Amino acid sequence: MPKQQSGNTNDGNTARKFFRHPEKTAEITGVEFNLIKRLGIILECVNCNMKINLEKFAEFTRVTQDIYLRKYSWYPMPISLHKILFNGRDIIEACILPIGSYSEEAQEARNKHNTQYRELFTRKSSRINTNTDLLHRLLITSDRYIASLRAAPKSKKGKMDREMKKIVRIMFIR
Repeated sequence: MPKQQSGNTNDGNTARKFFRHPEKTAEITGVEFNLIKRLGIILECVNCNMKINLEKFAEFTRVTQDIYLRKYSWYPMPISLHKILFNGRDIIEACILPIGSYSEEAQEARNKHNTQYRELFTRKSSRINTNTDLLHRLLITSDRYIASLRAAPKSKKGKMDREMKKIVRIMFIR
């Protein structure tokens, strides 16, 4: 059992690998394939930067709750899983931006930008000048209009799962 506030070696990449091959994961862990598959889809949904259809997400998590409680009621549900399955819809609804925008991954990416901007686009004559230039660069890059002028970055992600497509609202402009 991990200690509180200590962290562990599990990270996003480990979780993605775990859920990428649900058949193998189910075989190794002995946990039902359908539950692993559904939890992987939920994880993808809460990490994506698209609007989520709240009704479909709530229904999907409710069915997943039922599977967990029916098959594994003898094992106490982890708090993080309980929050997602029972309160996920309300949490997502309360967010102004898509839920994936609040992830640690998004913060880490922004920290990488901060480092690049500080190295490449700031005056190093004083801390005030450096921080002023950095703040200006951050304001420019976070501006919606200016961001819309840039070419969209190529997505490295694979195809979206069919179940996830039902949950995520994909907006097409015609």
